Amino acid sequence: MSSVGGRGDLAAEAPHGRRKLRAPREDRGVLIDPAWSELPALVASNQARRAAWSFELAGEPIARFAAAAREQFLRDARAYTSAYRDVALPASIGASTRVLLAGHQPELFHPGVWAKNFALDALAGATFSIGVNILIDGDTLKSPSLRVPSGSLAQPLVEAIPFDLACEEIPYEERGVQDAALFGSFGDRATAAIQPLLAESQSGPPLLGSFWPDVVAQAAATRRIGAAIARARHRLEGSWGLNTLELPQSALCDSPHFRRFVGHLAGDLARFVAIHNAELAAFRRREGVRSANHPVPELAADGEWLEAPFWIWTADAPRRRHAFARSVGDEVEFTDRGAVTLRVRPAAAVDALEEAARRGIKLRSRALITTMYARLVLGDLFLHGIGGGKYDELTDAVARRYFGVEPPEFAVVTATRRLPLARVAAKSTPLAGNPVDEATARRRLWELQYHAERFLDLAALAPAAAEQARSAIAAKAHWLAVEPTRENGKTRCHALREANAALASLLEPQLRKWREIHAQTKVEARTGELLGSREYSAWLFPEQDLRNFLLDIGRH
Repeated sequence: MSSVGGRGDLAAEAPHGRRKLRAPREDRGVLIDPAWSELPALVASNQARRAAWSFELAGEPIARFAAAAREQFLRDARAYTSAYRDVALPASIGASTRVLLAGHQPELFHPGVWAKNFALDALAGATFSIGVNILIDGDTLKSPSLRVPSGSLAQPLVEAIPFDLACEEIPYEERGVQDAALFGSFGDRATAAIQPLLAESQSGPPLLGSFWPDVVAQAAATRRIGAAIARARHRLEGSWGLNTLELPQSALCDSPHFRRFVGHLAGDLARFVAIHNAELAAFRRREGVRSANHPVPELAADGEWLEAPFWIWTADAPRRRHAFARSVGDEVEFTDRGAVTLRVRPAAAVDALEEAARRGIKLRSRALITTMYARLVLGDLFLHGIGGGKYDELTDAVARRYFGVEPPEFAVVTATRRLPLARVAAKSTPLAGNPVDEATARRRLWELQYHAERFLDLAALAPAAAEQARSAIAAKAHWLAVEPTRENGKTRCHALREANAALASLLEPQLRKWREIHAQTKVEARTGELLGSREYSAWLFPEQDLRNFLLDIGRH
């Protein structure tokens, strides 16, 4: 996949009813790779690639397995979505329907993440496909708070405003509201924190104020924070004209076809682990990655136990643990290396995992397996962010060796949108319009302190000052010409320091000026850093500003 992409705009409806894709544009902070105009052809080529596959999955030809799995997936997604919002989709959707996919944790993410949902909807409309967003609720809620800028444009601050009490880190699937009053008041508290900044920049109120009441209502219905945020966000997308489906990862993992996929991997786990780890090592060598956790950790082996690419936990103790497995006769035993165990006969994995679920045992896919299954079985194109696109290069390598096929290609969609107050601050800071930045000012201060001779005009100095300068310059030149040794090192260092200090003292007015400039540029740099981050939640933006930006991904 190319490293340089573009963003394209969808033109108005063509006379025959289809939307045409125009040339890519890269001027609005959106990156799509491959370029937008190439994506319909990529969907078609992925379909052709899949049609040529001949391998078996769970004892069944992949084409037949995938057709049934896709049909069930679309039914489940439609039923799930219809429980909280209307969707206008064809009456008949099934195995032959084109499916485009994306996925993310159900959180208050930044606009760059949200851009995928809008690209998904726009591309689905342009290719007569169904767009489905998979809610990765097997990931954990790390912190029940949101970073919110506050203070003033001149002296901004960032507050971590909680929307719930902190507790043990558990998956979104299990994470309920701990403090209803704190949760209910979050929208007002976060709005109050950022509102003075937005008012100072003459921007409208944040989207969060009108959005959060629906989150609270959805939390009452679902009793889960992640589901509440995702449903309220999806309902908002519907009001803006988006027409996609959603389904939680948990529901996907509990589907019969995914459970058959688990059985397939369980029965061939040693081979999968060997391929996974070999391709991971090759990826790290190729990319120069030294971390033991990037892009994913190695799957461990401990005697007869092999680490499987799944998380395991129970409803009563919902802390994610690594799943390990070993062969026991014609069964595979899964465990969390603690109190949780379950046995699965690969050919009868559906029944075994359904019975385990009734006992409260959850087996959930880790990231690589989630997208491997989605891309090989469910969809015709997966839209990733940059991070997901990077780790899915590893997914490609593993799938290529394990299944013996060239996997479908994926696309990457991301965006950068900064809060409007950052744009206002850039015009109103002390050095607005001044080309000097913090790095330049710091460099000039260093030069004045350690190379003052470059800035001195000896002819303009008083006789005594000129003599001081000549003496210091001569001493500095002498000691710079002396090779440092253990014996002369300390003397040489002190002599150079004294010479530099004597020269710098003759430039005190300039030093004072540049210290002031440096102090101002540090304030400006900090202001720019705080106000200009691309990581602030999309719901802190004024609605009109954000809505126009995101909808523009799918219109000309």
